[in-house]
Amino acid sequence: MFPTSSFVMQRACCRVSSLARAPSRATLSVQRRPFAVSTACSKTFEPDYLDSAVPQVPCYPPINIQMKSYNFHLLESYQSFVHNLAENMGITVSEAWATPAVTSKITNFKEGSTLVATDFTLNLYERNVQVSNLRSIDAPILLDSIRAALPQSVQLSVHEHKIEMYEDRFIPDPFINTVRSELAEGEQRAAAELEAKQEASAAKTAKKQAQLLKSIQDDEDEDY
Repeated sequence: MFPTSSFVMQRACCRVSSLARAPSRATLSVQRRPFAVSTACSKTFEPDYLDSAVPQVPCYPPINIQMKSYNFHLLESYQSFVHNLAENMGITVSEAWATPAVTSKITNFKEGSTLVATDFTLNLYERNVQVSNLRSIDAPILLDSIRAALPQSVQLSVHEHKIEMYEDRFIPDPFINTVRSELAEGEQRAAAELEAKQEASAAKTAKKQAQLLKSIQDDEDEDY
């Protein structure tokens, strides 16, 4: 008795499903094979001579950004802005300091008399931010940014750092000023004395050479 077509189809479907369920030996061997996975290197190697071949960007000497205003709170806020802006740009902020306030007294008199009508006392505050190693390509960006954000009643100036600006932050001491003036005068006297000694030594040497040359010429004349 021959099997019917439906029976044959059922047998074929069962065989196909069994083949799909049981993975082959080749597939099992591939799945069991260990893999060596290495992470990709995200860094790029660059030789040292590439940096040396690039032309160096010139830098400015230490520069002081000086700010003055009669409004204390506004000046403090603006100084903080300038300080943070320079650091965010990668510019080295060497130092930031405040100088003693300059007090001015303003008096208004009544018209045609010496009686005081109004009396005012104003304090001019000053803040300084010193930047160093400022590149010439960063200076225009920094200066334009702080000028664009300059608030009203704040005076802004940029200049090269000098020793006098460093001393302005301290209250002047008459004794220290006297000692410094004496030291400066002593250095000037010592320099003048050294210069006079050098001139005298040079004149003495020239005189000896002239005498030696004259004696040689006299000896040559006697030989002839």
